[in-house]
Amino acid sequence: RMINKKKQGSLFLIPSSLEQENKKEFLIENEKKEIRHIKNFIVENEKVARASLKLLNLKTKIQEIKLTLHNKKNTLENIDQYFEPILKGEDIGLLSDSGNPCIADPGSIVVQRAHELDIRISPLIGPSSILLGLIASGFNGQNFKFHGYIPIKESERNKFINDIEKIIKAERETQIFIETPYRNNQLLVELTRKLNDEVKLCLAINLTSDNEKIISETIGKWRKRDLPDLNKQLCIFLVN
Repeated sequence: RMINKKKQGSLFLIPSSLEQENKKEFLIENEKKEIRHIKNFIVENEKVARASLKLLNLKTKIQEIKLTLHNKKNTLENIDQYFEPILKGEDIGLLSDSGNPCIADPGSIVVQRAHELDIRISPLIGPSSILLGLIASGFNGQNFKFHGYIPIKESERNKFINDIEKIIKAERETQIFIETPYRNNQLLVELTRKLNDEVKLCLAINLTSDNEKIISETIGKWRKRDLPDLNKQLCIFLVN
């Protein structure tokens, strides 16, 4: 059903900390003030969400906050149920587990439905590992593509690596992708073996954390150095 826009609440898109221990501020003060009144949140993981919300000094006690799970395993049959507080004039928050909601994150379907229902969307400023990695790489920031997770099957991975190399050669478009943290080392070895010497590879590791590391080199130089241990590290791969 359509909602009376004057009386309805808004859907706030709330970024969270990139590093898992929530040691760093992930929202500016003005943004925090905008959302301290919110009592209903759509979240991926309850434990992670509570840790992030504790840092926001919400007006409502954490125990009294209503969290609705939305992830690959838990989704409501009728997504419109998420928006019931909005019908009553209350704002709700969509909170990511890490970084910005809706990027490499299951939240985009919620926002899509909110648009269909003519609900106001209010995105907040916060850290994006993809953009931070891009600006720190020294690569082309005018023309870039984020692929999400690299394919798992060997034939598809090989095709992916060949394809991005062709695109880089033809268009100088920066290629950005991620891997499941326990497969990071395997991917790094594959990239250094299969890409041409002159292609550049940047690893943006554990961004915004105390052990952040950003290394940007040609594949030729990568082959001559000891490769860092990326096992279970949060890493953005950029190729140009």
